Amino acid sequence: MLDLGTEDGLGKFIIQSQSMRELYRLATQVAGADATILIYGESGTGKELFARLVHQLSGRRHKPFVPVNCGVLKGELFADKFFGHEIGAFTGAQRQRKGSFELAANGTLFLDEVGEVPLHNQVDFLRVLEEKTFRRLGGEKILPFEARIVAATNRLLQDMVLGGEFRADLYYRLNVVPVTLPPLRERTDDIPVLAQYFLGIYGHRYHKPEVTMTSATLELLCDYSWPGNVRELRNLIERLVLLSTDLTIDPSHLPLEMRLTSHLSSIPSTDQSVMTLEAAVRQAEVAAIIRAWQEAGGSKAKLAEILRISPRSLRYKLAEYELKLKA
Repeated sequence: MLDLGTEDGLGKFIIQSQSMRELYRLATQVAGADATILIYGESGTGKELFARLVHQLSGRRHKPFVPVNCGVLKGELFADKFFGHEIGAFTGAQRQRKGSFELAANGTLFLDEVGEVPLHNQVDFLRVLEEKTFRRLGGEKILPFEARIVAATNRLLQDMVLGGEFRADLYYRLNVVPVTLPPLRERTDDIPVLAQYFLGIYGHRYHKPEVTMTSATLELLCDYSWPGNVRELRNLIERLVLLSTDLTIDPSHLPLEMRLTSHLSSIPSTDQSVMTLEAAVRQAEVAAIIRAWQEAGGSKAKLAEILRISPRSLRYKLAEYELKLKA
């Protein structure tokens, strides 16, 4: 576990699974060079954390690490964010402002969600990468661009190039060292380590350092698919710690969809490839109850109404399927 020194205390790079050990080795290989890195990965997989790892392993570690989320910058905000401006460059520009190209200095400029850069702004990026110089908006002085570029995306830039949404020349400039981060569902060995790490962080933050997690809870976490990846796990642990009234987090504290994963896997079948009609009906009913519960807002009366069954029938179904609904 490597501490990358983020302000929120959550900047630990977990090296437990084989895939993460391989990524760490790759980071050590490329850190010493100045080649541009393009990180691919689903949302929440830790793309910025990997970029910080490369920065910390490089000779630029004592220089700035400047992250920019390209997905939230539109129109004039985009150019101003990266290039900065001089006094009087536009209405309201009453003082000089340095942009990200300048703030990154000899450090690392991290371009998150680079696939969201508007097409008409991509040529500006390309020019800076090729010429290694830029001007502030409204300025005449040519400034050097000396930072290393690490970009990240959760989109397939190759497809965007084919669709005319991303410039091919910029893509090839960025894609010098491609790195793909695996989703959390493919690195289940890391889940218990991450869960315990977040438990310690939030236990300390919310003054509940004695809160622990049962092994059964950890098993359910490992069985879950984590569409939101590490970010989803982190947010879940924070919520569990914050709302906990017990010293132990057990399966009953987990969201219903996580408990459902284990419940459905235990449904018997006479054949691995063919589900019996009874088992199929059972699974469909459980899934329907789970979906309806999300809409019921914690009300069993509302749940029965959505399912169009009586409260008595609902109680029978919950007992039959051993479902314990938790708001």
